[in-house]
Amino acid sequence: MKPLYLIALLLLPLTVSAKIWIVDSDPGSASKDFANLQEAHDGANAGDTLYLIGSGVSYITTKVTINKRLIIIGPGYFLNNPETQVSFLSATLDKSLSNPCEEGLVFAAGSEGSVLMGVRMIGRIRISTSNILIKRNTFRWRLCGTASEAYIRVQGSFINIVQNYMQPPESTLGSSVLVDPGFSNIRIRNNFLYTFSSSTYSVISSGSGLEISNNTIQGSLNVTNALIQNNLFFAPTNALIATGSVVRNNIAINSVPFAATNGNLVNVPLSTIVDGTGSTDSYWKLKEGSPAIGAGYEGVDIGMFGGDEPYVLSGIPPIPTIYQLNAPTTGEKNTGLPITIKAKSNN
Repeated sequence: MKPLYLIALLLLPLTVSAKIWIVDSDPGSASKDFANLQEAHDGANAGDTLYLIGSGVSYITTKVTINKRLIIIGPGYFLNNPETQVSFLSATLDKSLSNPCEEGLVFAAGSEGSVLMGVRMIGRIRISTSNILIKRNTFRWRLCGTASEAYIRVQGSFINIVQNYMQPPESTLGSSVLVDPGFSNIRIRNNFLYTFSSSTYSVISSGSGLEISNNTIQGSLNVTNALIQNNLFFAPTNALIATGSVVRNNIAINSVPFAATNGNLVNVPLSTIVDGTGSTDSYWKLKEGSPAIGAGYEGVDIGMFGGDEPYVLSGIPPIPTIYQLNAPTTGEKNTGLPITIKAKSNN
């Protein structure tokens, strides 16, 4: 086993005894501590970090239940964006081929304080405890057909869902985030949220203390006791249901979701709001002169790239990355092997 203490210091303020383990699902890789997420979960201690290397092989084949506090970090996704990683391979969690309607990952009792970051999730996750951070991941769901489900099902309080990208699903049913009744203090910020069809909603919640801020949302919401602000709604076909909620400083491309009051803007053409060029996620950057610039509450930009925690392209985790490596295959005895590396820090 080779715990990498240096990376642990760069990642998060963990305890002195916490370790970081290299997890690599590539069968040809020899420099690793574990080969899949289940092995890594079982072998790690609470507070440890599992660093998942980009690979063409899924890190899960059956449902993995997390019952200890772990930091799970992959290299990001959509890695064809400029200056991301040398390798374009993501760390993929995909068990949906065997049973697409079952969750691939469950955060259970004992996992409080866990983090999931920088992975490509094909399928769904369920959070059945409190104090979990889901940050900078991309989600996609294979054909399932369960209308009451979502990419992320929340059955706990004090959950943060931040800077994620929900891709269009193969199924036509379900939501991006579903919060079960009785839970509170859920924060959904700076995500790209997708609804599966015109008959469903991007976020469904009947809890309290819900914040939905600075998201780019395909569809509408069905929530109670929520703060809904600084969001960009495009292609909404359902009216916003927001019982007992504050709805302010949002923008929509038509008049379906809400009225043009309390700082909300409606009937704004999408072509005037976003840049509409580049990669899958950079497409949603605000264009020069966009009416969403500075139109949010307290003058912030509307949409996933605005606010205090702007969306990060490719879900790059907050650790240094090498995005270019030039190394010749041979060198000279006197000059050695000249290698050029380009790296950057990330927030």
